[in-house]
Amino acid sequence: MKFHIITLGCQMNYSDSARITSVLKNCWFSPVETIDDADIIIFDTCSVRQKSEDKVTWKLKEIPLTKKVWITWCMIQHTMRNAKISEKKDIPEQLKVWNFSWSVTTKEPKILWITSDEINELRKGESDIVGINHAFNPLFHSLSQKWPNIELFFRIDDTGFLPLMLKRLWYEVSYDKELTNEYSTIIPEWINSSMNSHNKTAYIPISSWCNQFCAYCIVPFARWLEKWFSVDQIVREAKIHLANGVKEISLLGQIVNKHPDFVTIIKELLKLDGLEWLRYTSPYPTYYSDELLKLHENEEKLCPHIHIPFQSWSDAVLKKMFRGYSAQQCYDFIDKIRGLKRPISITTDIILWFPWETDADFEETLKLTEYGRFDMIYMGIYSNRPWTFADKKYPDDIPYKLKHERWKRLNDLLYRISEENNKAEVWNIRRVMINEKWERWEWYGVTDNNKQIVIKWENEFELWEMINAKIDKWVVFKLEWSVLK
Repeated sequence: MKFHIITLGCQMNYSDSARITSVLKNCWFSPVETIDDADIIIFDTCSVRQKSEDKVTWKLKEIPLTKKVWITWCMIQHTMRNAKISEKKDIPEQLKVWNFSWSVTTKEPKILWITSDEINELRKGESDIVGINHAFNPLFHSLSQKWPNIELFFRIDDTGFLPLMLKRLWYEVSYDKELTNEYSTIIPEWINSSMNSHNKTAYIPISSWCNQFCAYCIVPFARWLEKWFSVDQIVREAKIHLANGVKEISLLGQIVNKHPDFVTIIKELLKLDGLEWLRYTSPYPTYYSDELLKLHENEEKLCPHIHIPFQSWSDAVLKKMFRGYSAQQCYDFIDKIRGLKRPISITTDIILWFPWETDADFEETLKLTEYGRFDMIYMGIYSNRPWTFADKKYPDDIPYKLKHERWKRLNDLLYRISEENNKAEVWNIRRVMINEKWERWEWYGVTDNNKQIVIKWENEFELWEMINAKIDKWVVFKLEWSVLK
């Protein structure tokens, strides 16, 4: 059987898609590059914004009904709690349950094709059952009425049991690996976990899920509570990727630097042969240590870039978001980074028009944007997510037009700062990974401080080659190096 995975969302989703691929290849299924070539289409979904879920239903319309569809991750793991779905009259009462809070503790679970009647016989919290399809939530029932080719819903945590699920679905399966009840221990042996097919970059999760419960965030409801992976497991996975030719490793976690052994992980990975770049995302301001910042200053392989999702710089808004830090702490943190002897690029996330955000609150965000001199801001116009505190308590009553106007003001400021920052890069020598050939003599790459660069060069490069480039031109959000006769 041939399968194609459509990955939506963050780097963690790409890492998980790599694990799904690893398990299916051990079942002698074959990954293919296009929907047309596939027998099975797998959606690895995201729910951070409603638009991410809408992409799934849009894409379902394009898939022929002759092809089977499987869906996993956030979209199916939070919708059981979505009252708008579970209150629909055509949803059987038996399906209005939620079974994502338990974990399967045995390596030989019972795989049940759960029917509506069978759900009534189950006890919530049973530790030896993996239920498939509409055992999970009414979304399977709802979507399969319109798209009968939807064959399987499965929890990402149950990826290690896919061989057993496939047998239950009457597929012929020959699996030559040990089954696992901990999906994080599945190491992608044939493909790395990178976005955009960068086959010299590997994304390695060091933790999963989140306990922070920020007011706007759906992650704890879609992915459940946080787990930390062992240092030995993380180093073991890194060694496998490096042995397969990976040059860059990016560590992943919802709050990556909250891992109690985070600095130890960084130090151990920096010792490994073959590693050229080490990155991580996304950290949290209050979990940074001076020791970690010193590593950025002194360790060349630890890239000179920090992405820190501040979300806002208004004390009033930060308090409503339950972020746990003040605007002054944001300023102090930026000062610490700027005080390092090694220049560090800073990028951030901002949520615009959070409920009850005033013009004065937004002015505070503009003020710190100017102060922080960010190379990039990933801006999200607020949209309420089901079951979050903000959805229950903060009405989202701001017209979209006003939200977009605020977005434009911040984007215009970022545009100017990017021009100024990139102009200051001229004549610097940057380490660059080549990742795309655009035209005959034009190549794209990314610098060690995470900036896009266009290289015009008459000679040939190898994709994923690491080179030194002397910056001689700049544009907004891009650098340029030209060496043409």
